[in-house]
Amino acid sequence: MKPCPRVLLAGSAVGAFSAAGAFGAAGAFGAVGAATKELLPGRLGVLCVGAQVCFLAFARWPYAILPAGIIGGTVAVGALGDTRVALLAAVHTGILATGCLALLARRALLRTDDRPARTAADVPMLAVAGLLPLAAAYGLARGNPSHEVMVATYEFAVIPGYFFLTTYTLPNRLAVKKAAVCYLVGAAALAATELTVPTRHGGLLSALALPPLLVAASHARGWKRAGLAVLIALLGVDVVVAGYRAVWLATGLALLVLLVKGTWPVRRGILTAAMTGAVLVPLAVVVSPGLQARASLAVDQVHQSAGHRLPEAAVGMDVFMAQPLIGGGLGHVTPPVYLPDYTVTTVGPVYHVFYVMVLANLGLVGLLVLWPLLRAVRTGLAAHDDYAVAFAALTCGFLAAVAFAGPTDGHWELGLLPAVTLLTSQTALSPPAPAREKPS
Repeated sequence: MKPCPRVLLAGSAVGAFSAAGAFGAAGAFGAVGAATKELLPGRLGVLCVGAQVCFLAFARWPYAILPAGIIGGTVAVGALGDTRVALLAAVHTGILATGCLALLARRALLRTDDRPARTAADVPMLAVAGLLPLAAAYGLARGNPSHEVMVATYEFAVIPGYFFLTTYTLPNRLAVKKAAVCYLVGAAALAATELTVPTRHGGLLSALALPPLLVAASHARGWKRAGLAVLIALLGVDVVVAGYRAVWLATGLALLVLLVKGTWPVRRGILTAAMTGAVLVPLAVVVSPGLQARASLAVDQVHQSAGHRLPEAAVGMDVFMAQPLIGGGLGHVTPPVYLPDYTVTTVGPVYHVFYVMVLANLGLVGLLVLWPLLRAVRTGLAAHDDYAVAFAALTCGFLAAVAFAGPTDGHWELGLLPAVTLLTSQTALSPPAPAREKPS
Protein backbone atom coordinates (compact mmCIF):
# COMPACT_ATOMS: atom_id res chain seq x y z
CA MET A 1 0.00 0.00 0.00
CA LYS A 2 1.36 3.39 -0.99
CA PRO A 3 1.80 5.91 1.83
CA CYS A 4 -0.60 8.83 2.05
CA PRO A 5 0.67 12.08 0.44
CA ARG A 6 -0.05 13.94 3.67
CA VAL A 7 2.15 11.50 5.54
CA LEU A 8 4.93 12.03 3.00
CA LEU A 9 4.52 15.80 3.27
CA ALA A 10 4.57 15.70 7.05
CA GLY A 11 7.63 13.45 7.00
CA SER A 12 9.41 15.77 4.60
CA ALA A 13 8.60 18.75 6.78
CA VAL A 14 9.88 16.99 9.89
CA GLY A 15 13.04 16.00 8.02
CA ALA A 16 13.56 19.55 6.79
CA PHE A 17 13.10 21.03 10.25
CA SER A 18 15.42 18.38 11.72
CA ALA A 19 18.09 19.16 9.13
CA ALA A 20 17.67 22.87 9.71
CA GLY A 21 17.93 22.32 13.45
CA ALA A 22 21.08 20.23 13.00
CA PHE A 23 22.71 22.83 10.76
CA GLY A 24 21.56 25.57 13.13
CA ALA A 25 23.07 23.76 16.09
CA ALA A 26 26.28 23.18 14.14
CA GLY A 27 26.37 26.84 13.19
CA ALA A 28 25.75 27.91 16.76
CA PHE A 29 28.52 25.65 18.04
CA GLY A 30 30.78 26.93 15.27
CA ALA A 31 30.09 30.53 16.18
CA VAL A 32 30.63 29.85 19.87
CA GLY A 33 33.80 27.95 18.99
CA ALA A 34 35.15 30.81 16.91
CA ALA A 35 34.33 33.29 19.65
CA THR A 36 35.89 31.03 22.26
CA LYS A 37 39.10 30.73 20.27
CA GLU A 38 39.29 34.50 19.98
CA LEU A 39 38.42 35.26 23.60
CA LEU A 40 40.38 32.53 25.38
CA PRO A 41 44.10 32.74 24.73
CA GLY A 42 46.46 29.85 24.15
CA ARG A 43 45.68 26.23 24.86
CA LEU A 44 42.39 26.77 26.66
CA GLY A 45 40.70 28.21 23.60
CA VAL A 46 41.99 25.43 21.35
CA LEU A 47 40.84 22.77 23.81
CA CYS A 48 37.38 24.31 24.11
CA VAL A 49 36.98 24.38 20.32
CA GLY A 50 38.13 20.76 20.16
CA ALA A 51 35.60 19.82 22.85
CA GLN A 52 32.77 21.42 20.86
CA VAL A 53 33.77 19.59 17.68
CA CYS A 54 34.02 16.31 19.60
CA PHE A 55 30.60 16.88 21.16
CA LEU A 56 28.92 17.16 17.76
CA ALA A 57 30.82 14.18 16.33
CA PHE A 58 30.12 11.95 19.33
CA ALA A 59 26.41 12.79 19.34
CA ARG A 60 26.26 11.52 15.76
CA TRP A 61 28.78 8.64 16.00
CA PRO A 62 28.96 7.27 19.56
CA TYR A 63 31.32 4.47 18.50
CA ALA A 64 34.02 7.11 17.84
CA ILE A 65 34.26 8.15 21.51
CA LEU A 66 36.78 5.52 22.59
CA PRO A 67 39.08 5.75 19.53
CA ALA A 68 39.09 9.53 19.85
CA GLY A 69 39.76 9.36 23.57
CA ILE A 70 42.62 6.89 23.23
CA ILE A 71 44.33 8.22 20.09
CA GLY A 72 43.04 11.78 19.92
CA GLY A 73 44.33 12.55 23.40
CA THR A 74 47.85 11.45 22.46
CA VAL A 75 47.73 13.44 19.23
CA ALA A 76 46.36 16.54 20.97
CA VAL A 77 49.04 16.48 23.65
CA GLY A 78 51.73 16.06 20.98
CA ALA A 79 50.31 18.97 19.00
CA LEU A 80 50.35 21.15 22.12
CA GLY A 81 54.03 20.33 22.58
CA ASP A 82 53.59 19.33 26.23
CA THR A 83 54.04 15.69 27.22
CA ARG A 84 53.38 16.03 30.94
CA VAL A 85 51.39 13.14 32.39
CA ALA A 86 48.94 15.51 34.10
CA LEU A 87 48.05 17.18 30.79
CA LEU A 88 47.75 13.81 29.04
CA ALA A 89 45.36 12.53 31.71
CA ALA A 90 43.37 15.79 31.60
CA VAL A 91 42.97 15.68 27.81
CA HIS A 92 41.98 11.99 27.78
CA THR A 93 39.49 12.58 30.58
CA GLY A 94 38.13 15.68 28.87
CA ILE A 95 37.48 13.83 25.61
CA LEU A 96 35.71 10.98 27.38
CA ALA A 97 33.69 13.40 29.53
CA THR A 98 32.64 15.21 26.37
CA GLY A 99 31.59 11.85 24.96
CA CYS A 100 29.44 11.15 28.03
CA LEU A 101 27.74 14.53 27.69
CA ALA A 102 27.13 13.82 24.01
CA LEU A 103 25.52 10.49 24.91
CA LEU A 104 23.19 12.24 27.36
CA ALA A 105 22.28 14.88 24.77
CA ARG A 106 21.78 12.21 22.13
CA ARG A 107 19.37 10.31 24.36
CA ALA A 108 17.47 13.43 25.48
CA LEU A 109 17.24 15.35 22.18
CA LEU A 110 17.31 12.62 19.54
CA ARG A 111 15.12 10.26 21.58
CA THR A 112 17.39 7.32 20.82
CA ASP A 113 16.97 4.01 22.58
CA ASP A 114 20.67 3.32 23.13
CA ARG A 115 21.18 0.48 25.54
CA PRO A 116 24.44 -0.94 26.84
CA ALA A 117 25.37 -4.52 26.12
CA ARG A 118 25.01 -6.90 29.03
CA THR A 119 28.08 -8.94 29.87
CA ALA A 120 29.16 -11.50 32.44
CA ALA A 121 31.47 -8.98 34.13
CA ASP A 122 28.92 -6.20 34.74
CA VAL A 123 28.23 -7.08 38.38
CA PRO A 124 31.92 -7.60 39.30
CA MET A 125 32.86 -4.31 37.65
CA LEU A 126 30.02 -2.53 39.45
CA ALA A 127 31.43 -3.92 42.70
CA VAL A 128 34.82 -2.42 41.82
CA ALA A 129 33.20 0.94 41.05
CA GLY A 130 31.26 0.84 44.32
CA LEU A 131 34.41 0.10 46.31
CA LEU A 132 36.17 3.29 45.21
CA PRO A 133 33.97 5.88 47.01
CA LEU A 134 34.26 3.86 50.22
CA ALA A 135 38.03 3.62 49.85
CA ALA A 136 38.28 7.35 49.09
CA ALA A 137 36.24 8.19 52.19
CA TYR A 138 38.45 5.91 54.25
CA GLY A 139 41.56 7.59 52.85
CA LEU A 140 40.24 11.05 53.74
CA ALA A 141 39.27 9.85 57.21
CA ARG A 142 42.83 8.65 57.75
CA GLY A 143 44.13 12.10 56.87
CA ASN A 144 45.53 11.27 53.44
CA PRO A 145 46.04 14.44 51.33
CA SER A 146 42.90 15.21 49.34
CA HIS A 147 44.89 15.77 46.15
CA GLU A 148 46.52 12.36 46.45
CA VAL A 149 43.13 10.77 47.15
CA MET A 150 41.84 12.26 43.90
CA VAL A 151 44.88 11.00 41.98
CA ALA A 152 44.56 7.46 43.34
CA THR A 153 40.80 7.43 42.75
CA TYR A 154 41.35 8.42 39.13
CA GLU A 155 43.95 5.69 38.61
CA PHE A 156 41.48 3.03 39.69
CA ALA A 157 38.30 4.62 38.31
CA VAL A 158 39.55 4.49 34.70
CA ILE A 159 39.12 0.69 34.78
CA PRO A 160 35.34 0.54 35.39
CA GLY A 161 34.95 3.82 33.51
CA TYR A 162 36.44 2.46 30.28
CA PHE A 163 34.62 -0.85 30.76
CA PHE A 164 31.13 0.62 30.95
CA LEU A 165 31.81 3.26 28.31
CA THR A 166 32.83 0.42 26.00
CA THR A 167 29.71 -1.65 26.68
CA TYR A 168 27.52 1.44 26.14
CA THR A 169 29.08 2.80 22.95
CA LEU A 170 29.83 -0.58 21.34
CA PRO A 171 26.68 -2.61 22.06
CA ASN A 172 26.90 -4.83 18.96
CA ARG A 173 29.39 -6.31 16.53
CA LEU A 174 28.79 -3.62 13.88
CA ALA A 175 29.68 -0.85 16.34
CA VAL A 176 32.79 -2.77 17.38
CA LYS A 177 33.88 -3.01 13.74
CA LYS A 178 33.33 0.71 13.12
CA ALA A 179 35.27 1.63 16.25
CA ALA A 180 38.05 -0.77 15.21
CA VAL A 181 38.35 0.93 11.81
CA CYS A 182 38.58 4.36 13.46
CA TYR A 183 41.20 3.08 15.88
CA LEU A 184 43.28 1.38 13.20
CA VAL A 185 43.33 4.48 11.01
CA GLY A 186 44.55 6.61 13.90
CA ALA A 187 47.04 4.08 15.27
CA ALA A 188 48.54 3.38 11.83
CA ALA A 189 48.87 7.09 11.06
CA LEU A 190 50.53 7.74 14.42
CA ALA A 191 52.90 4.80 14.01
CA ALA A 192 53.86 5.80 10.46
CA THR A 193 54.47 9.39 11.58
CA GLU A 194 56.62 8.54 14.61
CA LEU A 195 58.25 5.31 13.48
CA THR A 196 61.44 6.92 12.20
CA VAL A 197 61.56 9.69 14.80
CA PRO A 198 64.07 9.16 17.61
CA THR A 199 61.42 10.00 20.20
CA ARG A 200 58.97 7.18 20.79
CA HIS A 201 55.36 6.82 21.93
CA GLY A 202 55.95 3.38 23.40
CA GLY A 203 54.17 1.13 20.91
CA LEU A 204 51.18 0.67 23.23
CA LEU A 205 48.59 1.66 20.62
CA SER A 206 50.14 -0.69 18.07
CA ALA A 207 50.29 -3.56 20.55
CA LEU A 208 46.55 -3.33 21.21
CA ALA A 209 45.79 -3.76 17.50
CA LEU A 210 48.32 -6.44 16.52
CA PRO A 211 46.64 -9.72 17.71
CA PRO A 212 43.16 -8.83 16.31
CA LEU A 213 44.79 -7.84 13.00
CA LEU A 214 46.52 -11.22 12.80
CA VAL A 215 43.14 -12.88 13.29
CA ALA A 216 41.59 -10.71 10.56
CA ALA A 217 44.44 -11.48 8.15
CA SER A 218 44.16 -15.22 8.77
CA HIS A 219 40.52 -15.16 7.63
CA ALA A 220 40.99 -12.71 4.73
CA ARG A 221 41.79 -13.43 1.10
CA GLY A 222 43.35 -11.64 -1.87
CA TRP A 223 44.06 -7.92 -1.75
CA LYS A 224 42.39 -7.58 1.63
CA ARG A 225 44.92 -9.97 3.16
CA ALA A 226 47.77 -8.09 1.43
CA GLY A 227 46.57 -4.78 2.87
CA LEU A 228 46.26 -6.27 6.35
CA ALA A 229 49.76 -7.73 6.00
CA VAL A 230 51.15 -4.26 5.31
CA LEU A 231 49.31 -2.88 8.33
CA ILE A 232 50.58 -5.74 10.51
CA ALA A 233 54.15 -5.07 9.34
CA LEU A 234 53.85 -1.37 10.20
CA LEU A 235 52.43 -1.92 13.68
CA GLY A 236 54.70 -4.91 14.30
CA VAL A 237 57.84 -2.89 13.63
CA ASP A 238 56.50 -0.15 15.91
CA VAL A 239 56.13 -2.70 18.73
CA VAL A 240 59.57 -4.23 18.15
CA VAL A 241 61.39 -0.87 18.34
CA ALA A 242 59.09 0.52 21.03
CA GLY A 243 61.80 0.54 23.69
CA TYR A 244 59.19 -0.29 26.34
CA ARG A 245 59.61 -3.65 28.07
CA ALA A 246 56.03 -3.80 29.35
CA VAL A 247 54.72 -3.53 25.77
CA TRP A 248 57.05 -6.32 24.65
CA LEU A 249 55.86 -8.53 27.50
CA ALA A 250 52.17 -7.81 26.87
CA THR A 251 52.45 -8.40 23.12
CA GLY A 252 54.62 -11.50 23.42
CA LEU A 253 52.37 -13.15 26.00
CA ALA A 254 49.24 -12.23 24.02
CA LEU A 255 50.65 -13.83 20.86
CA LEU A 256 51.72 -16.91 22.81
CA VAL A 257 48.22 -17.37 24.28
CA LEU A 258 46.67 -16.80 20.85
CA LEU A 259 49.08 -19.31 19.35
CA VAL A 260 47.92 -21.93 21.86
CA LYS A 261 44.18 -21.16 21.91
CA GLY A 262 43.58 -19.89 18.38
CA THR A 263 42.43 -21.92 15.41
CA TRP A 264 44.87 -23.38 12.91
CA PRO A 265 44.60 -20.46 10.39
CA VAL A 266 45.43 -18.02 13.19
CA ARG A 267 48.39 -20.11 14.37
CA ARG A 268 49.71 -20.33 10.82
CA GLY A 269 49.33 -16.56 10.42
CA ILE A 270 51.24 -15.86 13.64
CA LEU A 271 54.07 -18.20 12.70
CA THR A 272 54.27 -16.73 9.19
CA ALA A 273 54.33 -13.18 10.55
CA ALA A 274 57.01 -14.10 13.10
CA MET A 275 59.30 -15.72 10.53
CA THR A 276 58.78 -12.89 8.04
CA GLY A 277 59.42 -10.27 10.68
CA ALA A 278 62.59 -11.98 11.84
CA VAL A 279 63.99 -11.44 8.34
CA LEU A 280 62.50 -8.08 7.31
CA VAL A 281 62.76 -6.07 10.54
CA PRO A 282 66.60 -6.24 10.74
CA LEU A 283 66.80 -5.30 7.04
CA ALA A 284 64.50 -2.33 7.59
CA VAL A 285 66.58 -1.18 10.55
CA VAL A 286 69.76 -1.37 8.46
CA VAL A 287 68.24 0.62 5.60
CA SER A 288 66.46 3.35 7.59
CA PRO A 289 68.50 5.76 9.77
CA GLY A 290 65.33 6.70 11.65
CA LEU A 291 64.65 3.09 12.55
CA GLN A 292 68.26 2.75 13.63
CA ALA A 293 67.71 5.57 16.14
CA ARG A 294 64.55 3.90 17.44
CA ALA A 295 66.34 0.54 17.63
CA SER A 296 69.19 2.06 19.62
CA LEU A 297 66.66 3.34 22.16
CA ALA A 298 65.20 -0.16 22.37
CA VAL A 299 68.66 -1.65 23.02
CA ASP A 300 69.26 0.94 25.75
CA GLN A 301 65.99 -0.08 27.42
CA VAL A 302 67.05 -3.72 27.44
CA HIS A 303 70.24 -2.89 29.35
CA GLN A 304 68.63 -0.29 31.61
CA SER A 305 67.91 -1.31 35.19
CA ALA A 306 64.49 -1.19 36.82
CA GLY A 307 65.49 2.14 38.41
CA HIS A 308 63.29 3.23 41.28
CA ARG A 309 60.52 0.69 40.66
CA LEU A 310 61.85 -1.97 43.04
CA PRO A 311 62.63 0.45 45.92
CA GLU A 312 59.18 2.04 45.49
CA ALA A 313 57.57 -1.40 45.49
CA ALA A 314 59.38 -2.24 48.72
CA VAL A 315 57.96 0.89 50.37
CA GLY A 316 54.48 0.04 49.10
CA MET A 317 54.71 -3.50 50.44
CA ASP A 318 55.66 -2.09 53.86
CA VAL A 319 52.45 -0.04 53.77
CA PHE A 320 50.49 -3.15 52.84
CA MET A 321 52.06 -5.27 55.59
CA ALA A 322 51.10 -2.62 58.17
CA GLN A 323 47.43 -2.77 57.05
CA PRO A 324 47.05 -5.99 55.03
CA LEU A 325 43.25 -6.08 54.87
CA ILE A 326 42.33 -2.55 53.78
CA GLY A 327 45.71 -0.95 53.08
CA GLY A 328 46.62 2.63 53.78
CA GLY A 329 43.50 4.02 52.12
CA LEU A 330 43.29 5.70 48.74
CA GLY A 331 45.87 8.46 48.46
CA HIS A 332 48.26 7.08 51.08
CA VAL A 333 51.76 8.55 50.76
CA THR A 334 54.94 7.78 52.65
CA PRO A 335 56.88 10.85 53.88
CA PRO A 336 60.19 11.55 52.14
CA VAL A 337 62.31 8.42 52.31
CA TYR A 338 65.59 7.45 50.72
CA LEU A 339 65.26 5.02 47.85
CA PRO A 340 68.49 3.03 47.47
CA ASP A 341 70.60 4.17 44.53
CA TYR A 342 67.96 6.78 43.59
CA THR A 343 66.98 9.81 45.70
CA VAL A 344 65.00 11.07 48.68
CA THR A 345 61.35 11.46 47.68
CA THR A 346 57.74 11.00 48.73
CA VAL A 347 56.43 7.59 47.64
CA GLY A 348 52.81 6.85 46.71
CA PRO A 349 49.96 6.68 46.05
CA VAL A 350 50.84 5.76 42.44
CA TYR A 351 53.55 3.10 42.45
CA HIS A 352 55.29 1.85 39.33
CA VAL A 353 53.91 -1.64 39.94
CA PHE A 354 50.14 -1.93 39.56
CA TYR A 355 49.65 -4.74 42.06
CA VAL A 356 51.68 -2.92 44.70
CA MET A 357 49.51 0.13 44.10
CA VAL A 358 46.41 -2.02 44.67
CA LEU A 359 47.74 -3.58 47.87
CA ALA A 360 49.14 -0.35 49.33
CA ASN A 361 46.01 1.71 48.66
CA LEU A 362 43.28 -0.91 49.10
CA GLY A 363 44.85 -3.93 50.76
CA LEU A 364 43.59 -7.43 50.06
CA VAL A 365 40.13 -6.00 49.46
CA GLY A 366 41.57 -4.28 46.39
CA LEU A 367 42.14 -7.63 44.71
CA LEU A 368 38.43 -7.36 43.91
CA VAL A 369 39.59 -5.52 40.78
CA LEU A 370 40.80 -8.85 39.38
CA TRP A 371 37.34 -10.43 39.57
CA PRO A 372 35.87 -8.89 36.37
CA LEU A 373 39.18 -9.19 34.53
CA LEU A 374 39.54 -12.91 35.19
CA ARG A 375 35.86 -13.45 34.39
CA ALA A 376 36.40 -11.83 30.99
CA VAL A 377 39.54 -13.87 30.32
CA ARG A 378 37.77 -17.14 31.13
CA THR A 379 34.82 -16.24 28.91
CA GLY A 380 37.01 -15.11 26.03
CA LEU A 381 39.33 -18.10 26.02
CA ALA A 382 36.35 -20.45 26.08
CA ALA A 383 34.57 -18.69 23.20
CA HIS A 384 34.51 -20.20 19.71
CA ASP A 385 35.57 -16.89 18.22
CA ASP A 386 39.15 -16.01 17.30
CA TYR A 387 38.58 -12.30 17.96
CA ALA A 388 37.35 -13.00 21.48
CA VAL A 389 40.39 -15.22 22.07
CA ALA A 390 42.66 -12.46 20.72
CA PHE A 391 41.27 -9.85 23.10
CA ALA A 392 41.34 -12.31 26.00
CA ALA A 393 44.98 -13.01 25.14
CA LEU A 394 45.69 -9.26 25.17
CA THR A 395 44.03 -9.04 28.58
CA CYS A 396 46.34 -11.80 29.82
CA GLY A 397 49.32 -9.96 28.36
CA PHE A 398 48.52 -6.70 30.08
CA LEU A 399 47.66 -8.39 33.36
CA ALA A 400 51.28 -9.59 33.32
CA ALA A 401 52.73 -6.33 31.97
CA VAL A 402 51.20 -4.09 34.64
CA ALA A 403 53.35 -5.87 37.20
CA PHE A 404 56.34 -4.08 35.63
CA ALA A 405 54.78 -0.83 34.39
CA GLY A 406 53.74 2.33 36.17
CA PRO A 407 50.53 3.95 34.95
CA THR A 408 50.81 7.23 33.11
CA ASP A 409 47.18 8.16 32.53
CA GLY A 410 45.91 5.05 34.30
CA HIS A 411 45.73 1.42 33.22
CA TRP A 412 42.66 2.06 31.07
CA GLU A 413 43.49 -0.99 28.94
CA LEU A 414 42.39 -3.15 31.90
CA GLY A 415 38.89 -1.73 31.46
CA LEU A 416 38.82 -1.63 27.66
CA LEU A 417 40.15 -5.11 26.86
CA PRO A 418 37.83 -7.15 29.14
CA ALA A 419 34.82 -5.28 27.75
CA VAL A 420 35.82 -5.89 24.13
CA THR A 421 36.60 -9.52 24.97
CA LEU A 422 33.07 -10.07 26.23
CA LEU A 423 31.49 -8.05 23.41
CA THR A 424 33.20 -10.14 20.75
CA SER A 425 32.55 -13.50 22.39
CA GLN A 426 29.60 -15.50 21.21
CA THR A 427 28.01 -15.60 24.64
CA ALA A 428 27.97 -11.79 24.88
CA LEU A 429 26.68 -11.15 21.37
CA SER A 430 24.27 -14.01 20.84
CA PRO A 431 20.60 -13.04 21.15
CA PRO A 432 18.70 -14.44 24.11
CA ALA A 433 17.09 -17.80 23.53
CA PRO A 434 13.32 -17.66 23.05
CA ALA A 435 11.30 -18.77 26.03
CA ARG A 436 9.80 -22.21 25.73
CA GLU A 437 6.06 -22.48 25.75
CA LYS A 438 4.64 -24.35 28.68
CA PRO A 439 2.73 -27.48 27.74
CA SER A 440 -1.01 -27.06 28.00
